[in-house]
Amino acid sequence: MSGNVSDFLKLWTQGDAVSERKLQKFLLMGLDKVVQGKSDVLSKIPVGPSVAGPVVRWMEEWGYPSQVTAQLDGNLMTISGNLFGAAANAESARKVIRPGTILERPSDGVQVKVSSLDGLTATVAAYGNTTLSDDAQSIGWDIISEVWSDYRDASDPRSLDRVFREVGTQIHAETFEIPKTRKNTRYEIIANETEHQISALLEKLRRQLAYAVLRSRPYHDGTDFVYGNKTEEPTMCGISTWPVITQSELSNPQVFVNKNGSALTKTDLDDLARHLWLDENADYNTGDWWLVCHPLTHQYIHDFDISYRRMEKDDKNVGFSVDTFDAKIGKSFPILSDRYMRPDTLLLVNFAATSYGYFANDRMDRKEIPTQGRYQRWLISFQTYGVVVRGPRQNIGMIHGLPTS
Repeated sequence: MSGNVSDFLKLWTQGDAVSERKLQKFLLMGLDKVVQGKSDVLSKIPVGPSVAGPVVRWMEEWGYPSQVTAQLDGNLMTISGNLFGAAANAESARKVIRPGTILERPSDGVQVKVSSLDGLTATVAAYGNTTLSDDAQSIGWDIISEVWSDYRDASDPRSLDRVFREVGTQIHAETFEIPKTRKNTRYEIIANETEHQISALLEKLRRQLAYAVLRSRPYHDGTDFVYGNKTEEPTMCGISTWPVITQSELSNPQVFVNKNGSALTKTDLDDLARHLWLDENADYNTGDWWLVCHPLTHQYIHDFDISYRRMEKDDKNVGFSVDTFDAKIGKSFPILSDRYMRPDTLLLVNFAATSYGYFANDRMDRKEIPTQGRYQRWLISFQTYGVVVRGPRQNIGMIHGLPTS
């Protein structure tokens, strides 16, 4: 913590409002200093503004897709799969396909032009000097463009629906007590017992906060996650929980990869980066993208291509350090190793889309609890809200089920 023992004791023993505010700042600086120094992930996640409600909510929307799943049979195209995060239906199909839409099959460049749409079935004709051929199964068709003319009526207007996302808050608290005899005893290695005990508690709170930001899950009632005052003891949503939430809405095993105990490979990382980009529209040209893993997983990454590495006879260093992964899509991702990560998981995350923060007027609070003996008892607490991720599908991919030994 900043300051010295004398400053600390003056603030701790005085009960006026000014001293209390200074002490809270003193304690918070101590907590934040340890957090920044010993938790790599927490140092990357911005601290957002304070909130005054038990739940933090924000609105999101599914963007218009660039591809539709369909099967061509003769001059009829049947739409299937998912649109806007749900199974395709007549309403969602009209938001994507209408008369004049031109689609292309990526495998051979065949293009079709839609003349009408009835529910999930579109009537099409070959376009651009290509020849129709049936699909053996439903595949992805790219939405190329839409034909328009000066005399066409502005029919079939489109609009996007929005949904709410939310995270709850969590109280972090510790109590400690000091007998009068122990408080007044001077030890050789401990200059002040009170400050020593508080420093140890701040270390413990820091560890709890690091775990919570990474791995905490909200309370689940058997059907849904429960936030805020809907439960007596709410817990925050950690960054590693977001892929679980988004995959429960619409599964994509290409960006939520289960290794089932198999070792991580370069191909796994290449595939994760590619599918998050192509399937979920991740934007690697903006933000602060990192690969985040446990030191054990980082060890596997260190050994990538080890057979191609060479050492000279006069080299005095042994071993190799790998801190960046160059993906085959032409993007580079720095690697962040954090001991508080779950050992079996790896994240590809855009930290610029994340934040966590404190409840209003509850960043750090201390309270003396009356006792009937020759000892003092104190409560130190603060309240945070869970990790907010704007666009979690686009900004987090996960590989799980990795080896833990």
